[in-house]
Amino acid sequence: MIKNIVLISITFFCTIGYSQTETKAKYVFLFIGDGMGLSQIYTTEMYLNSKPNEIKSEKLLMSSFPVNSNMTNYSASSYVTTSCAAATAMSTGFKTNNGIIGKSPDQTISYENISQKAKKAGFKVGILSSVMIDHATPASFYAHQNSRNMYYEISMELPNYNIDYFGGGGFHHPKGKKGDQPDSYQNAINKGYTIANSIEDIRNLKNGDEKIIAINPDMYPSGEFHWAIDQKEEAFSLADFTKKGIEVIDNDKGFFMMVEGGKIDWACHGNDGVSMVHEVLAFNDAIKEAYEFYKERPDETLIIVTADHETGALTTGINYVTNPEYLKYQIISVQEFKRKMTELKGTDPEVSFNTILELVQADFGLGNKDVGLSLDDKELALLKSAYNKQFKGNKNVNADADYLSKTAVKSIAETAAYILNKKAGINWASGDHSGTPVPVRVIGKGQEEFSKYFDNTDLPKKIQKLMGI
Repeated sequence: MIKNIVLISITFFCTIGYSQTETKAKYVFLFIGDGMGLSQIYTTEMYLNSKPNEIKSEKLLMSSFPVNSNMTNYSASSYVTTSCAAATAMSTGFKTNNGIIGKSPDQTISYENISQKAKKAGFKVGILSSVMIDHATPASFYAHQNSRNMYYEISMELPNYNIDYFGGGGFHHPKGKKGDQPDSYQNAINKGYTIANSIEDIRNLKNGDEKIIAINPDMYPSGEFHWAIDQKEEAFSLADFTKKGIEVIDNDKGFFMMVEGGKIDWACHGNDGVSMVHEVLAFNDAIKEAYEFYKERPDETLIIVTADHETGALTTGINYVTNPEYLKYQIISVQEFKRKMTELKGTDPEVSFNTILELVQADFGLGNKDVGLSLDDKELALLKSAYNKQFKGNKNVNADADYLSKTAVKSIAETAAYILNKKAGINWASGDHSGTPVPVRVIGKGQEEFSKYFDNTDLPKKIQKLMGI
């Protein structure tokens, strides 16, 4: 357990006068689309119904919720927040500096979060993510560390609060960065947790099982899900983990469940518009699982969908032009196409530029005149430059380590995505977070509490009020 820390807790029950006899929000889902601003949602909706010469969008489930509002998200140190500072505010009700997990800006106070409070009040708790479970957003719902980069320390802290169900990704460095420290998975087992990391183990989880860490058996070695656009049909999705989580922690007292779509943010950092769309769709599928639960218990269930921040400063339309139907011709993530190019260089370093163009057309549609995606001289020059750097230069492209790097070689994959996004009218102003407020979409018990513009520090207070905590 963390020693010598002060846990700050504000008790709202006494001040709001919530009646014990009044029906509460017994079952609360908080969905956080990491990096998901309004433009990410709308781009996905344009993509769903995109046809040539037809101006129409198809609403995602979250957009049909009766409450549509917005939330400010600045941190204690910047108008542009990081995930950990935003998630700390959303889990504790307190602002902190960028880079800090669950602690005060001066790092002297550890804030009690909504997961801890819900457990004390007798609710079950689930924390899910499509990225590593010790990553910034999920970690902020249980951990207290001076830096989000203290992944090993976060993973060692994870089992200290008796949270009922962790689902999704694994740990960054289960034995520390050098691999020479006590195993954090074994630490969790020693504290009563069961690790379910096979298809059979996860499928066999049942209602009432306690202290579960369910880890996707089909993920990258670093601990995050494969991209939704690349994922095999039989692989576990965020929706599968949400459905299983509901099954495991459903009980008469109630529960609080946080579900993060973490790779929306990663796609936006890489300006990979089509992978972003597929991540939003995977996130929306997870929301559908909660909505099915809500339909059975509408008077006791609350679903909140929001984001920690927006990533990429995404806008739709370039010089009044949008062609979202072009996005459907990309059938692979930027990261996996980079992997394909790396493997090709290893087997055929003298591969011709024309062969690369054929592969770009197959996976991005670029060069296909029949669908309107012919390449002009400038676009061909961009691809040729990337080809020369990647295949003729001395620098190698690492599909994993370089994916979010600001100094990495601009690969053929990134160049193809850039060209396709421009043709589709999808414009990125940056590869980092923006400071814009984020959307809030709500349905269920107490939904009116979220109808007005509010700050992210108010989010846990509103939830706690409705849960009667």
